[in-house]
Amino acid sequence: MSIKHTPSHEPAWVGALRERLADYPAKIHISHDGTTGRLALDLLVVTRSQRNKGVGTAIMRALASEADRHDVQIALTPVADFGGSVTRLRTFYRRFGFISNQGRGKDYSTKHTMLRRPVDPSAKFPTLRKLLTL
Repeated sequence: MSIKHTPSHEPAWVGALRERLADYPAKIHISHDGTTGRLALDLLVVTRSQRNKGVGTAIMRALASEADRHDVQIALTPVADFGGSVTRLRTFYRRFGFISNQGRGKDYSTKHTMLRRPVDPSAKFPTLRKLLTL
């Protein structure tokens, strides 16, 4: 619905991702840090009438999938500015592999409070059934 302009110094895939995300009923702002290569989700506000209908989940899946494909981290900071609960937002983002950026493993190169490392889509994980039979 609302996506900011793509800066010319960003990789082409970031602009293509913005175009894909523009079809969703949401205000979305993503940025790419050319120094760290990290993708930041600076704003995600799903249109009120479309909340609790899977829109946010679809957006996060698309974002995570593209970040994984390009082997980049995603950073974000949940805020309650748009009617959400920070606790609920943290729980939501954890579903997509985000972890808190604090404590012993804190990454001081970002101000964001949650990070998601890329997942290798070709990695083969054993099923629970296989683990139980080992």
